[in-house]
Amino acid sequence: MTREEVWKRVAETLRADFGRLVEVRDVRRVRRVAGEAWSVTVVLAASGEDIHVADLSVDDESGKVSPSLGPDDFVRAVRRPRAAAPAGEAELPDELAGFGAEDGDGDGLGDLDGALDMLEDEPIEARITGALAKGDRDSLRTARELLPRLLGEHDRRGATLFTMAEVERKLGETGLAKGYLEAAAREFADRFDLTALEKAAALALEIDGREGFAGSPIHALLEQSRARLTPLESLFAARSFAALGPDLAAEISAALTVRTLAPGDTLVNEGEPSRSVFVVKSGLVGVYLEKPSGGAWMVRSCFPGWLLGESSVLGDGAARCTATLRAERVSEVWILPAEVVRSVMARDPDFAQRIRDTKQLHRIDSFFSMHETMGQLDVQVRDEMLSCIQRLETYDAETVLSREGEVPEVAMLVAKGSIALVEPGKSAPLAVVEPDSFYGVRDTIHRIAPAVTAIARAGTTIAFFDGARLSALCERSPEQVVAVLERLG
Repeated sequence: MTREEVWKRVAETLRADFGRLVEVRDVRRVRRVAGEAWSVTVVLAASGEDIHVADLSVDDESGKVSPSLGPDDFVRAVRRPRAAAPAGEAELPDELAGFGAEDGDGDGLGDLDGALDMLEDEPIEARITGALAKGDRDSLRTARELLPRLLGEHDRRGATLFTMAEVERKLGETGLAKGYLEAAAREFADRFDLTALEKAAALALEIDGREGFAGSPIHALLEQSRARLTPLESLFAARSFAALGPDLAAEISAALTVRTLAPGDTLVNEGEPSRSVFVVKSGLVGVYLEKPSGGAWMVRSCFPGWLLGESSVLGDGAARCTATLRAERVSEVWILPAEVVRSVMARDPDFAQRIRDTKQLHRIDSFFSMHETMGQLDVQVRDEMLSCIQRLETYDAETVLSREGEVPEVAMLVAKGSIALVEPGKSAPLAVVEPDSFYGVRDTIHRIAPAVTAIARAGTTIAFFDGARLSALCERSPEQVVAVLERLG
């Protein structure tokens, strides 16, 4: 469904039941484990103000709206007291209103800093440039204080971290410089920005020397990125197509075309009809997702062998693209018509399952990218987290997943349904784990026996993560990565 279709469906349904005072004020795409959905804000358009009624969810595939609104919901909204600013607290001026709010792109501090910069005589970028140009210690300290304000700008984070590393090195803080430099290198590696990554590697080489650099994380990132950009000789070197029999491979080859993209060329736009399957042959293709606040950001770069567009061959044939795909450098992409791939899937169940598995991994990856906690991790860590997935399983009846007093061997992510957490000797659950929520990550990592029994309710689908592999991931990861994983659930 498109944003306009969602808006129209919700508005027409509500107005038919409750009249023209009901308005839809915002429609935002939401990434979920089970797929895409839309969040819709509904208000009563009263004189002089909007009265918030509810935020509804609309499933992207079925169009189902939940929860259902009734007259009581509108009565409660009208009776709800308006939130007031604390006594003695002055309201922000209009030009600062809204800054610092969550928008799915960091902690909001970048926006607040941006608002504060509006009150300065000179833009923050100009002040930083001037301080760096002077180069004396006092000016470098000024740049050190100002640079963190730019970290909220997602697209410039890597460059900002690199500049912070240069400043710390000039100030003699080698340890801080190396920390910022590694963080910058991870940002560059996430985007497969080899030019910037090589620049970071050159600075790391200067700081660490040849022997120290050879075993450094930045050297490893550079080598991994270079290796991943090796072009594919054949489509059948891609994992999804590798095991096809000769007849089916010949059918695929006959329908195959290649498209060459210049840097910045768009392959498909989010929301367009999805009609083809794509495999990256060479170069680099960026995946861009819409942000809740508008605009888009790149959540990963896809290197040769990556399969995209699998939505076109799954579902009822009316699928739409769930992301924008754009070339980051000169790239070649194999294109297969959806009807040809569907035909091959119908005759090769293993191939069909590989396509479905790819779709589910992409859904979880999108969910990770936009998740308020997981989104803090770089792409490589998220990839390792994805590699820890054992299976997805759906339960037709209530099923015990883990018992109180026993150390869980797996962590869980609820895709659909829910998990009830029940204390010994009690029938009512202590808590319920809802969709898009984790359970047992900390217990699995640290080998802690929970004091509750976890029970999957009928109709629940769960992604299971191997506990031993999660523990190994934490053992080789920096402290901040472990802290993020511990907060899940």
